Amino acid sequence: MIEVNYTGGAMLKRFSTVTTLSLLLTACAGGPPPEPPPPPPADPAGSWNVSVALEGMDISGVLSIRGSAEDGYTGSIDTDLGGASIANVVVDGQTVTFTIPDAGVDVALFFEGDEFTGELGGAMGVGSIRGVKRAGS
Repeated sequence: MIEVNYTGGAMLKRFSTVTTLSLLLTACAGGPPPEPPPPPPADPAGSWNVSVALEGMDISGVLSIRGSAEDGYTGSIDTDLGGASIANVVVDGQTVTFTIPDAGVDVALFFEGDEFTGELGGAMGVGSIRGVKRAGS
């Protein structure tokens, strides 16, 4: 008489557990998680209380930007020194650049929520600008 000692069931369970653990470890060892997507581009439309520090002067005012990413942006800036139109508004991520043609000034702003900081420079010198979105705009 021939005896058969079959342990295939235990072996299959062990193989199945090892395979599952191997797949899980391989999936986890793929490196760090992917970077989160960048925030959507800034939307500069609205009215902003601004403070400009330029060549030793502190200038207050309001920056008004109208329009949309699809149709383009226009606007104006009104300060203690007077008012002027803005032109060539470009949004690149959280950075917004534009010119103030009448004053010969280039402006670059970095937006964080309802605030921005930035730099400006041109015929009147070099300075910094800060802004906070006005309530309701």
